[in-house]
Formats: sequence, C-alpha cells, structure tokens
Amino acid sequence: MAPNFSSEPKRSLKMGEKRPFLTLLLFASFLSLLVAGRPTTAVRAIPADVTDYRVAAAIPSSQPAYGVNFISWAKGLTPVSQTRYDNGKATGATWNRWPLYWYDIEQSDNNFNWTNQDVAIENDLAQGFRLDAILLGTPSFYTTGAKQTPPLPRPVPGRPLSIDAVQAATPQGLYQPVFIDGTDILGTGKQVNPANRWARFVFTAVSRYKPGGFLAQQNNWPAGQGVTHWEMWNEPDLSSFWDGTTVDYARLLKVGYLAAKLADPNAKIIFGGLANESSKLGFYNDVMTIYDADANASAYSYYHDIFATHNYLYAWRSWYHVWRASNTLAARNLEKPIWLNESGVPVWDDYPGPVCEPTSPFRASMSEQADFIIQSAFYATYAGADNIFFFQLYDDCGNQPGGTNFTPVTSCTGDPLLDPGGDAFGLFRNVSNSAVSGCYWEHPNGGTPRPGFTAFQLLTTYFTDVEPLWQLRPGGSDPANGPEEWIAFYQPETQSRILALWARFGSAQTAVVPTTNANGTAQLIWPDGTLQTVTAVNGEFTITLPGATNQNAIWDPTLYPIGGRPAILIEQDTLPPTVSISGPVTATTEINLGWNGSDDGSGMAAYDVLVSVDGGMFNEWLVGETAVSAIYPSEEGHRYQFMVVGHDKAGNQASSSPLTVITFELPEMVYLPVVTR
Repeated sequence: MAPNFSSEPKRSLKMGEKRPFLTLLLFASFLSLLVAGRPTTAVRAIPADVTDYRVAAAIPSSQPAYGVNFISWAKGLTPVSQTRYDNGKATGATWNRWPLYWYDIEQSDNNFNWTNQDVAIENDLAQGFRLDAILLGTPSFYTTGAKQTPPLPRPVPGRPLSIDAVQAATPQGLYQPVFIDGTDILGTGKQVNPANRWARFVFTAVSRYKPGGFLAQQNNWPAGQGVTHWEMWNEPDLSSFWDGTTVDYARLLKVGYLAAKLADPNAKIIFGGLANESSKLGFYNDVMTIYDADANASAYSYYHDIFATHNYLYAWRSWYHVWRASNTLAARNLEKPIWLNESGVPVWDDYPGPVCEPTSPFRASMSEQADFIIQSAFYATYAGADNIFFFQLYDDCGNQPGGTNFTPVTSCTGDPLLDPGGDAFGLFRNVSNSAVSGCYWEHPNGGTPRPGFTAFQLLTTYFTDVEPLWQLRPGGSDPANGPEEWIAFYQPETQSRILALWARFGSAQTAVVPTTNANGTAQLIWPDGTLQTVTAVNGEFTITLPGATNQNAIWDPTLYPIGGRPAILIEQDTLPPTVSISGPVTATTEINLGWNGSDDGSGMAAYDVLVSVDGGMFNEWLVGETAVSAIYPSEEGHRYQFMVVGHDKAGNQASSSPLTVITFELPEMVYLPVVTR
C-alpha cells in the first residue's frame, strides 16, 4: 500500500464553546477581494522569526535484536569449540537459542541431572551470549494416559527441535494447583506444588540458572548474569511437539509462567514459538481466548511476556505471522514484544543438500537462502518484530539421526536412493570431522561459511536500531500490488533511510527511487557483501533488480516464495519535508485549520503552527504538535494569517505558504428574532 506520512489521529483544540452564527452573503464579494487564495504548496525557506524547533526521535531499544539457533547446546561435558563460538559471534548475533529437554534432565521422579546444561549455559554466558532457553519434552514416566509407552531414541545434540510422541505428551499433574496452598495465585512465601510435575521442573530450572540463582552463587557470577528468558515448549501447534489440546497448552503456559515467576519475578516468559501450521493459524488467538475467561489472566500479563513465531522458505510470511500476532494482542489492548525466533531455509545446491534436486520442496539455492535472510528480516521488522533468529549456525544433523553421513554426490542418477540429500540449514558447513560434527562431515570445504552468513552479517551491521517508515509495491498498474517490493526504515542514530527493494516475481525490474539526500549520494549493498556508492541522476537512483528464481513451495508451484536478489539503499535524509495548511476563506469566532506533511526519508516528527494578526509578526500558536487539525479561537473583524512549519525526524524543516482568513463582525440585525404576523 502507499505510505501514509500524515496518519496521526486528529484532535480538536477548542478554547471554549462559541455561539452559532450566520454568514451574510452580502459580504462575500467584498471579502473575496481581500483574500489571497488558499495556498497548498510547500515553501522551502523558513522565515527568520521562526524558532528552529526539532523533536528528538526516540531510538528503539535495538530493534531488531538478532539471534541464531544452536550456536551451542547441551552437548556433554565438553563445550562446543571456541571456533564455533567465534563463528556465532561473527554473525553479529547476541542471542543463542537451544532446548533444555526435560526428559534428559529429570531422569526419575525428582532426580535431576543438570551436568550437560550447566556446561553449555556457563560457556554461553562467558562468551557473552544471551539465551532463549526452551523448556520442553515430557519424561516417559510422566506422560498421561495411553501415551506411557517406551520412548523412541532421543534426539541427538544439534538435531532440530523434534521430539517423539511420548515426549510430546501432556505431563501428569498439569491440572494440579501450581502452589502447595492449593491455588494458582502468586504471593510471598509461596511454595511450588510437587504434584504438578511441570511446575516443579520449571521452578527448579529457573531457580538454578537465574541471576543470583544456584549456579550464579556457585560460580560467583556478577550481578545480573544468568538466564532471564524462558520459552515454554516449542511449536505447540504441531502434534509432533505437543499432542495435547489447545486447552492443555494454555494450562502448560500458565503453570510455567507462575512457577517461573515464583523462582524469579524478573524472568521473561516466552510463548512457545509457533510453527503456524495451516490448520492451526488461530492457535495464538485460541489460547488468548481461553485466558479471556481466566479471572487472573490480566493480572498476570496473559501468562507470557513475549510472543514467538516461526517462518521458513516463504519470506513474506515473516511479516504475516508477526502482523497476525500483533492483531491478537491489539484486540485485548495488550502490547508485547514479538520474536521471530526461528526462520530460515535449507539449501539444496551444497552438500549435504540434495544437489541433484533443484526443485526440492521447501529448499533454496545458497544465493536464495541469502536473499531470504534479508527479505524475511525486513518483512518481520516492518510488522514489528523485536528479535529475529536464524535457524541455524551449522548444518549439524538436520532432521536426521546422529551419525547420518554420505559422501558428496559427484554425478546425478535421478534415483533418490542413489542421489541422497539432507537438510543443509547452516550459515556454516559442518566441520570435516565426524567426532565434532556428528553428521555430514565430508564437505571438501568443511567449517566454511555459506553466502547466508554474509547476508546475516549485513543485517547485524547495518539494519539495527530502526523504525518502520513506509512500504510500496510499485512498477505496475496496481500501486498496492506491483512487481517490486520496497520497504523503508529510518535509523535515528545515523539520520538515514534504509530501503530494501527486490523483484517479487520472475521478471527483472528497474526501480527508480527518489533521493532523500541533497547531494544525491547513497550506499548500495547487495547480499553478497558488495558495497558501492551510487549517485542520483535528476534526483533519482536507477537500480536493476534481478528476477526471482525460487519456486519450491509445493502448495503453489506458481509462487515465488523468495523474491529476487534484494538491494539495500542507505542514504542520509537531508531534504526538508513537504507541508501545507488549509482552512476557510472567511470565519468569525473560530477558524477550523488542517495541515499535513510528508517526508520520504525519515517521516514527520511534529508541526509548529504560527499565526499573524492584522499583518503583524508571526508568533507560535502550537509548538511540537503531532495532531493535524485544530480550531483557532479568533475574534471578529481581523485579518489572520497562518503558517505551519513541519519537522521531519532527521531535523529538517520546511514551512507552508501563508493561509489568509478574514473574520468580520455580523450586523446587529442578524441576531434579532424574525417576527411574522
């Protein structure tokens, strides 16, 4: 859709009620001679007597932040290598995300073994990473009903977050009270109820790893160091992760929230990241509807502090899923951070991907993976995502059991059994060492980065501390659905506009972008790291956008789930905004005024409205106003002039042409009653 640069809500500034009046037509011709028409075009010059009022733009708290899944994990008594940690830090990510599997930790009733988790968490924190710690996976001896069957082999370290049917089961005691006093109400001196197995596990985990907790005391961690963010399960909208009902998950989240807050009132609780399975797109709203009927939900922030969602392959859905979640929150007048804490696409054209299968479902080329990373981040951030995680740092074992391996395919037979392939998710290829990698250790260039690493690094370098500005789809007859995607952000710290643009479909496009810089220069960046300085011609940049190539969405073979190679255009905003003011030609005791402004480079910050009476100097009436209309309390028999000065967020300003309004006195006879006989 076209950007709306003046969408601030209107408000009326009445200075007291005025009695109604009648306009005398006999004055109309006389007044028209006194009034110069109502100008609407902007004037760039600022009158000398106008204060240079500027509104400081609030810089978001590092929106978006960045994370990577499986920089490390609880792999054993030996932590992941320093090289792996260094590669994780080289991405620019500050967050790591991995699971603490309940079934690995509680090995019999109330018998906890945290050894491997201690090693991973101690090293994560020492390396400077913050942790999105996922709690999930029911021990087989706590499963309910018919689900109490021997578990399948457990997932190996580094394997994506899949669990078997037993571990996906609703745990015993989930509907028991959270606290030993028989309530689900937090309070001083409360104790967790051991009959609620999930509550006890969550309380024990948070107590161990929180700032000031057991491990902090044991290791003399500095104040504030520890795990602060806890995700309650993973993808509960998928039966492979959660085979209970939606009501069961709502209960699991509530219990986890209350138990965690008892252990650490400052803990941040994350709604288990959703897979957005097509038949359960309403899962978040369904859980929230359950909480609508919970008398205590509002007091406990609807039992979560952060909402998390996932997206793979189809870049646009990173916007869609964040946008849907924001609507669910807005319907309840709630505001919460929204995290895209799993996003990515595995590659097919590099070992261990199925290199003989370029149309492999849900996969992409290495170049397309890099394009997805850029596009997904811009979509999600425009919708309001606060944190974006890529899945994952290395290929590890993909979706296969530990030890899975095959030699690189050198020629294609067309037989899937003879042309094997796995999921190559990683920003880095697995190390060429079976003892270290666990799977897929025969890449001839093992341990090296893929193009996606550079793309992600560009995001963490340039696309930080931004605020959404506008979005367009130009290039066609329909301005809301053209073949180009443009998404613009403003970066207050550098006073720059950051614009990403790409072709949406298979044809190359030529984008013509008006500059926001008086010098007409900008930095153009491509996902492969190519940087160049470009110069506008006649105030416009011309950029060729390659056509999209990926059509690996099996639900729609005509869809391009990943657009063409995106360009990122960065330029400072040094041009003034365009502003105008409007109002009536004539008035009496009040003047209805409206004004607006537009600015492509940083957006409008505020307006000053100036008034001159009977040819005198312009004086400030409204200063730093964000509304776009007001009522001026005038007096009869005067000549008023109004100007509006608009300020953009980069500190540029411009004034409108003056608007002249004549007020006049009504003859006394106007107020006399009409008498008929």
